Amino acid sequence: MALEAVKRDAPPAPEWVRAEEWTPEQQKREAERRFLFMKLLYARELETGRFAPRPSDVIIATAPKSGTTWVSHICHQIRMGGSQPDFESQTYVVVYMISGADPDARPQPADPRIFVTSVPGPLVPRGGKVITCFREPKDIVFSACKFYDTLLAFKGRVSIEILSWSLIDMGRVKEALESIVYWWEHRHDKDVLLLFFDDLKEDHIGCVRRIASFMAVDCSEEVIAKVVHTTTHAEMARHHSKFMPKVFASRIATALGDIAPCEQSGRVRKDGGNSGEGERSLPGELKQQIEKEWKELVWAKFGFKDLNEMRLAWRKEQSS
Repeated sequence: MALEAVKRDAPPAPEWVRAEEWTPEQQKREAERRFLFMKLLYARELETGRFAPRPSDVIIATAPKSGTTWVSHICHQIRMGGSQPDFESQTYVVVYMISGADPDARPQPADPRIFVTSVPGPLVPRGGKVITCFREPKDIVFSACKFYDTLLAFKGRVSIEILSWSLIDMGRVKEALESIVYWWEHRHDKDVLLLFFDDLKEDHIGCVRRIASFMAVDCSEEVIAKVVHTTTHAEMARHHSKFMPKVFASRIATALGDIAPCEQSGRVRKDGGNSGEGERSLPGELKQQIEKEWKELVWAKFGFKDLNEMRLAWRKEQSS
């Protein structure tokens, strides 16, 4: 199992790992150790490049915390006709391409098949239909901090500031921006659908129609309305336990030498899904670092000062 292999390669747990509180130095050390663990696990996801999709397959390829769960659920609801979600966990109906597992091995409840990956753009298997979604990098970092707090069993013992800097040091912001650069350059490919997180929020029904058309699923207005209803943040938060990687989180906590978290926020936080959280909540120096990386990777190449400017440019392209 990939998790066990990563456990062997990762640094061992310190003696104080199960303490209820950690000193600032311990917070930094443990954040580094746990994010290194995730990086080693993420490296195994790159093996999914061997997968050969069918032309009808839908691959959701986004940077982590960029609307992945939301878009996945919209796609699933479209193929299920907008019915109330009856799955125990989203991971049972949508295939997450992780740990080198064979994506073809698990049957799916309906066609088209849906797969999810966060590998770099050039490594995403092509041959099917790719949906990608861009989100404000500061919001990605803030959302990731909330998510990893439970997934990696930090349980509030590491500050948002330390978690955020650890994510930046691990290269997560750089990877997210490289994903934006890659898919922006491929936005006109016929097998690629580019979405923006803020468009999903501001024009939910319009995005659902675009996704359904891209998937080649014929939906009546009644079905579209059902899909919109079942994929609102309020509805998904009401069923938030269905979007929790519960078994995976418990295995990770055990591999890290810690106890599993008592309650998981999962991929859909009841107080989450908002734009601007990163700008409001992250420390000034950290926001400046994110803006610096944006300038180096995105602004220098395309001339967009921020993601919203890119979004407006894309909207203008589509209307012309």
